[in-house]
Amino acid sequence: MFMRIVVLFMLITGLISCTKDGSFESGSQSGGTLSGSYATMLTINNKLYVVNTSEITTFDVSDPKQPRQIDRRNVGVDIESLYHYNGLLLIGSANNMYIYRINADGIPERQSASQYNQVFGDEVCTSDPIVVRDDIAYVTLSAVSTVCRFPRQTNEMRIYDVRDIKNPKMLNTKPMTAPKGLGFGKNHLYVCDEVTGLYIYSLKNPQNPELVKTISGFSGYDLIIDGHLMIIVTPDELLQYDITNETDIKPLGKIEL
Repeated sequence: MFMRIVVLFMLITGLISCTKDGSFESGSQSGGTLSGSYATMLTINNKLYVVNTSEITTFDVSDPKQPRQIDRRNVGVDIESLYHYNGLLLIGSANNMYIYRINADGIPERQSASQYNQVFGDEVCTSDPIVVRDDIAYVTLSAVSTVCRFPRQTNEMRIYDVRDIKNPKMLNTKPMTAPKGLGFGKNHLYVCDEVTGLYIYSLKNPQNPELVKTISGFSGYDLIIDGHLMIIVTPDELLQYDITNETDIKPLGKIEL
C-alpha cells in the first residue's frame, strides 16, 4: 500500500509537470506544499517529514543519497494526513487535529490538539484530511462504514480558526455525504466525496463556505490542484480538469490506474 501511494503521488506530480504551460501558477499557496490532502510525507527545504499511524519522523535530506533521521516523536493514534502551512504542520488523526510548529532546527513541536469529539466517542473511526488558507482550516470527517460500530456516524466538513495555534476555534460545519480529500482553487474550495463525487464551495466568506455546485459520476478520494489544473484521484482513475472557470470546470482526460 505504501509503495502504491508513493508511485501514485509521483505519477500525479509528473503529470502536472508535463502538462504545465505559461498559464499555470505555482501549486504552493499561502506557504503550503503541493500535495494531496491525504499526504503522509512532505519535503520542506532540506527536511523530510513522514507520519505513520502514531509518529512523525524528521529526516535531514541535505544529501538526498544519504537521508539522516534527526527526530522521531509520538503524535497520537490513527494518524492519517500531513499538511504544511506557513511553517506549521497540521496532522489529522481519527479523532484530533494536531498543530505542530517547525522550529529553527527543522524539528516539529506540538502546539495544540483539537478533539473532534470525546475520546472513544462516535467519531473515533472517521478519516480527516486538512487544508489551510489565511488561518482558516477545513477538515473533512468521514465515517468508515466498514469499521465504525457506532449507531451515529459523522460525515461533514468542519471549519476552524487557527490564528491562535494553541487554541483553534471551530467556526462552522457543513453536512456532506462521505467527504474525503480537498484542495483550494483561487476563490473556491473543492471537496472530494466518495458518494457524490465533487463539491465546489465558494470562499467569498471563508468562515462559512457556500456550496455552489456538485459534480457526480465518480467516487472522489483526493485531489491535487496546480494553477488551472486539477487532478482527482478515484479508486481506478486519475481525472484531469481545467479549472480556469472554477465553477464550470472542464474535463481534460483520464488515466486508468
